[in-house]
Amino acid sequence: MNVAIQGFAASFHEIAAKRIFGEDIQLKYCRTFKEAFQELEEGKVDRAVVAIENSLYGSINDVYDLLLQHRFWICGEIYEHIGLHLMGPQGSNLQNVTDVYSMAPALGEAEAYLDENLPKAERHEHADTALAAKEVADWGDPTKAAVASRSAADAYGLTILASNIETHHENYTRFIALSRVEVASSNVTKTSITFQTADTPGSLHAALGVFASRSINLSKLESRPIVGNAWQYMYYVDFDASFSEAIQTELSKQATNIRVLGSYTNGALESI
Repeated sequence: MNVAIQGFAASFHEIAAKRIFGEDIQLKYCRTFKEAFQELEEGKVDRAVVAIENSLYGSINDVYDLLLQHRFWICGEIYEHIGLHLMGPQGSNLQNVTDVYSMAPALGEAEAYLDENLPKAERHEHADTALAAKEVADWGDPTKAAVASRSAADAYGLTILASNIETHHENYTRFIALSRVEVASSNVTKTSITFQTADTPGSLHAALGVFASRSINLSKLESRPIVGNAWQYMYYVDFDASFSEAIQTELSKQATNIRVLGSYTNGALESI
């Protein structure tokens, strides 16, 4: 199976993709989410795996917007614990580090550690944590370090200078798997949909009442602007059930432009 991911070898995306589909997959590394979606759209890969939200930083809006642009099917999800480590070339040490490279969210999550231990080191935003680690390895400069996964340190032969430097250790990212066509699941426990409601008092309340009346838990509710329609919004909803005809019928009385993004097995949090 060929799978597109945003990121590079030993990135958190690669770890997530292999957890979902196993080790025996061929990965297509992409610099952006848009590129990963395009690879799947053009049939160059069988699946794509993308991060969609983080427990600390919230939704990744670029991915939600891309889901609207492409008619893909969410066929799975996992939650990956994000452990961050400071790493440098062989022979380097913490006292010599003058520059630190990583993605902006990773630098932000490691800010407290860096402020205390490397207050004078310059921080550089990078497109990917694993690629930052690779470049630090390629440079071989002991004054340069990266913040990335332990897998990245192993893959690129870097020395871990400090482990688990994230401020919040309960840091998880949700990754979803995408397919061009609907993929049937034998154990559907979660569904993702989008819909719109009328711009009238109580319209959203009425739509959500369809789920409340059936004791269905909503695990996510978020509004997003509708491009081309100023101050009008659509809603993303994740709920813990399959999408039945009964739900479709009742929701259609309260909402419009209902679209099922996928029904799949709810991912479990990875233990720390």
